[in-house]
Amino acid sequence: MILNNETYIRHINKPDWGLGKVTQVLSPKKFRAFFVNIGMTTLLYSPNYISIEKEIKSHPLLDNIDTSKTKTPPTYKSMQKMVDIFLNVFPEGFNDEKYHKNERTSKLEAQGLLVDSLNREIFQKLLNEEDFQEITRLSLLVINKTNLIFPNEKMSLKEGLLDPANQELFCRSLFELLYGEQEIEFRFTNFATVLTRLKADKWTTQTYFLYLSDPEKYLFLKPTVTKKAAAVCDFQLHYDPKLNWKTYKAFLAFGEYFKTELKNYEANLAPKDMIDVQSFFWSVANAKDESVDQKAS
Repeated sequence: MILNNETYIRHINKPDWGLGKVTQVLSPKKFRAFFVNIGMTTLLYSPNYISIEKEIKSHPLLDNIDTSKTKTPPTYKSMQKMVDIFLNVFPEGFNDEKYHKNERTSKLEAQGLLVDSLNREIFQKLLNEEDFQEITRLSLLVINKTNLIFPNEKMSLKEGLLDPANQELFCRSLFELLYGEQEIEFRFTNFATVLTRLKADKWTTQTYFLYLSDPEKYLFLKPTVTKKAAAVCDFQLHYDPKLNWKTYKAFLAFGEYFKTELKNYEANLAPKDMIDVQSFFWSVANAKDESVDQKAS
């Protein structure tokens, strides 16, 4: 057998399974593979029904599958299944009026507040004047613009920022996170270190400003629903409650997968940015399948 754990494949007789990747070679003839539309399965190798995709070098979902599982749980959902669930809630997709009201408007308003009050020019001016109190005040206003961060987490940050020394650390690290020229991993880690010192080291606080500053690129990580969404796809999030780049990098790959794949469906499901992507998999993670079954019957 010429398969290994890096081999991308398709099942010739099962094209609806979509692209797959070998996860474990069990014997000279037997192997496990994960297919995007059905999850994990065990197969016997034969060139008559297994086609090797030599041109594919990487895949954001298949490269991050939880390979510790020998079979896919019933909670696994293909992209088509997730699309059906989402459209059951928002029939017009990302153009649905209800979607904009429930999922998008408040985030755009918070983004607008961040851009108006703490864009690079204003932020730099306040830093030059060492007006850390004003930066802190504006930052808390941006946080309070949505309910994305839990009240107790907002309070932890607010209390941590009562100390003027902490205010300076927070303000300088936040500026570097949003506008610095270092690699994002360094800026992300530096901001996490400061939040830990403030005893406000929560994933929501860590990712909120990045998400609003550049929603084309970054995601907001809310642990419970994010882990639930990842589990729907058997995606290995490498989640750790301690702030770390490895988890967030995996999460961004997860988001990029959705952003790319959803463009293959109807026009109403082409994401404008990661706000749409995030709302999509949050809606799917929190939905009950019964609603889709009833619609189809």
